Amino acid sequence: MTTMFLVIALVASAFLGIQLLMLMFGADMDFDSDMDVDASDGGGFLSVRSLTAFFGGFGWAGLAAMQAGWSGTAAILTGVGVGTIFFVIAGFLFMEARKLTSSGNVDYTSAVGTLGNVYLTVPPNRSGAGKVEVHASGRMSIVAALTDDEAELGANTRVRIVESLDPATVLVERA
Repeated sequence: MTTMFLVIALVASAFLGIQLLMLMFGADMDFDSDMDVDASDGGGFLSVRSLTAFFGGFGWAGLAAMQAGWSGTAAILTGVGVGTIFFVIAGFLFMEARKLTSSGNVDYTSAVGTLGNVYLTVPPNRSGAGKVEVHASGRMSIVAALTDDEAELGANTRVRIVESLDPATVLVERA
C-alpha cells in the first residue's frame, strides 16, 4: 500500500509541476472529445488542477500515514481527508483568481468636473487640440483637449474638465 501512495503522490506531483511550468510560460491544456470537454479554464472546483491537488494531497498524506505506522484504513482516510482539503482550497483559489480582471483603459468621463492643468496650449473656440493633465480612472493622464473659451489656454493654466467628447478627448474651461 505504501507503493500505491508513493506512485499516486509522484504522478500527481509531476503533473502539478507540468501544470505550473505551463502556467509560467503561458501554455494551456485543452482536452476535447465528442462531448467537447474543455479542461483549460482551471477555474472551478471540478477542474484538472483541483483534481491534481486532491491526488497530490491524498498520495503524500497517505504515504506519511503509512510511514508513521498507521493502518491501511487510517492511511486511506487520512489521504482522502487531506486530499479533499487540497481539492477545496485549489478550487476556491482558482475560482477567486478568475475574478481578478483589470482594464488598462482610461475612462475620461470619470474626470468630468475635476481640475487639471494645461500641458500644451489649448487653442480657442475648438480650433485645435491641446493637451491637459487630468486625474481619471485612478491615474494621472495627459489627454487631448478642446475649449469653447475665446482665449487660448496657455501651459500651466488651471482648467476644469467639462465633458468627455470621445474616448481620447475632453472639453475644458478655465477654472
